[in-house]
Amino acid sequence: MVSVKTKSALITEINALVGAVGDKFNTDESDAERDYLAERCPARLERTVRELPTLSLHLLAELAAGPISVVGLAARSDQLKGTVSKHVQRLVDAGLVSRSPVPGNRKELQLTPTPDGKLLIEVHQRMHDEMDAGRHDFLSRYTAAELSVLARMLQDLLATGREGVRLVPAGQRPRETYPKRPEM
Repeated sequence: MVSVKTKSALITEINALVGAVGDKFNTDESDAERDYLAERCPARLERTVRELPTLSLHLLAELAAGPISVVGLAARSDQLKGTVSKHVQRLVDAGLVSRSPVPGNRKELQLTPTPDGKLLIEVHQRMHDEMDAGRHDFLSRYTAAELSVLARMLQDLLATGREGVRLVPAGQRPRETYPKRPEM
């Protein structure tokens, strides 16, 4: 006998699953990722790899495209200039990035990865390639139709806004919520 769940029951199940998946993969400083990087970098970089914030590593990875200013890096990474400056200083202190004058501009500095920075960029990229391959292998077991539904749902989730604690689909107005505590 085939069991058919109601739409409401499926929504309840999806809500629980989204929370569980978020809990499983929502780690700012994943030990597995740090271990991957540390095991593939020279021993002199292990402490750096384990201590640098994830954003610093991702900003370093952005330098693979070539030298760029702090302002350019902030724009490319969609981060605030002050945040990028703080992380760039950490990368400079760690010996992964060097600053040099921009030719013809005495005020602006360009950021360039050092040899250790280039090495870490390469290892970091290999790690992300490995992660992408794992997701590809995992998702390959589903049909194109199933993946199409999943892709649509994820796109809708990304486009969704919030009204207080409620998700509000793009282009829709929030429904009435529970009343607030009465004024006394």
